Amino acid sequence: MYPRRRLLARGPWLFDLRPQRLIVFHGAEGVRREVSGDVPEYPSAPVVLASLNGSQDVWVGSGDRRVFSVGPGTSAPVQALPKECFDLTTDGNRFIGTVVDGALKLTTLFTTDGSGQQSEPMPLPKPVRARHGYGYASGRPQREPPDGALLDTSPFGITVVEKGRGRVYVLRSGADRPEGALQMEPGGEQDTWRALATPHGVLLLLVINYRQTALLHFALDGTLLGSLPGRDDDDDEEEEMIWGGAGVCVLDASRALLFVQDKALLVSLPGLQVMETLVGEWPAFVAVTPAGPDRWWVGAEDRDSLFLLTAEPGHPLRLHASNRPVSSGAPLMHVGYKTPAFQWTEHSSEPLAVSAPVTETWRAVVRNDGTACEAVRIRVSGALVGARVVDVSVRYRGQLLPMVGEQRVNVVGVTAGLEAGATAELEVSFKPRSEGSGPMTVTVEPCSWQAQPREWQWEKEQPRILAVTGHAASAQFPLTVE
Repeated sequence: MYPRRRLLARGPWLFDLRPQRLIVFHGAEGVRREVSGDVPEYPSAPVVLASLNGSQDVWVGSGDRRVFSVGPGTSAPVQALPKECFDLTTDGNRFIGTVVDGALKLTTLFTTDGSGQQSEPMPLPKPVRARHGYGYASGRPQREPPDGALLDTSPFGITVVEKGRGRVYVLRSGADRPEGALQMEPGGEQDTWRALATPHGVLLLLVINYRQTALLHFALDGTLLGSLPGRDDDDDEEEEMIWGGAGVCVLDASRALLFVQDKALLVSLPGLQVMETLVGEWPAFVAVTPAGPDRWWVGAEDRDSLFLLTAEPGHPLRLHASNRPVSSGAPLMHVGYKTPAFQWTEHSSEPLAVSAPVTETWRAVVRNDGTACEAVRIRVSGALVGARVVDVSVRYRGQLLPMVGEQRVNVVGVTAGLEAGATAELEVSFKPRSEGSGPMTVTVEPCSWQAQPREWQWEKEQPRILAVTGHAASAQFPLTVE
């Protein structure tokens, strides 16, 4: 439901945010800053990316209702916005945000300045009923719980979408309250809604049960201005259905672009007549931001790649892949751990040489930065192990750990768990048997014992398996045996 990638262009800067990372492009190069901690793959709120006009002070959020400033050029330490919000965007030199209650119902649409200190609520208009009728049984639709208040922007204003309550608000640039609101049948749990303001009203993308797709254009009095697929009550032949909606973008006052799984459709406004088709693969939702006159950056939520879309009036659509170098930068923020998380405090990736008959030892210290774990599994992997070029022995916290072979290239040992905040010394010794060289990997995994249910053994004790339950620490180094 919620956007897991957002793009924002400000002058020469391009900001590309996903829950796990932020990439800051300036010119032809980018800097990648990672989020640490237990970052959810499917966040409980949208990722937030906002910056005031002419400002390099960018506000980001990783889907946890908190947003942070990363400073000019995104090089400064993060600072939290004083006000918690579900989603945040910008309108000129002010922020627009939504606040929801514990049940995810919209309680406040607010505006604030760049400091975030002073916020003013906006009055919300009474919604006007509008019907769409896609993907719902006849009669009164089932009541859906609220699921948050999502913001989106276009050149013609800001939209606020409450899919679970079937409501869409339109706020024009600079206005002190929404111009209007629509009330529709609420979307189902498996549906996704996106909405963008147009000069005529609001463009609504419905993706029903992850597949069936409809694009609807409403005036703010509830009048349906156009739909895709078309709906002609005088024609028994229904237009071919559209599947796999991936996003929508309002290009200008007369054109919009609909992304579906295998193409992009250029449609007219207000009537939504298809004018051109551009072949492309969009298996996941896309993020779009203006890149200059008649140009837009486009990126799918499930990958890092970026595309530059050119849509000049009177010319065919063009889509170009952008392959820019990206270097690592300072950590973005730490969102905390809810599971065990192993990190090396001491270890080496330098080459290790072993000469018979001397045994060499690789030493490291691991720390659990997360919660306590029930068991620890240590795995030593490499072709030299499978070829019996070396024998491997492991000491953990000073005790020799029994190791067993696994899948021909691993030796594995299991021991007691590691407490939260505790450290443990690890020694891996290599005894030569012949000659050879190759990479060696040492991995320390936090684990728990879990039951493996078998229906035919329901009266007996269930067998247990060892499952990884957090973040493992892994190191690789070249090993030469002479």
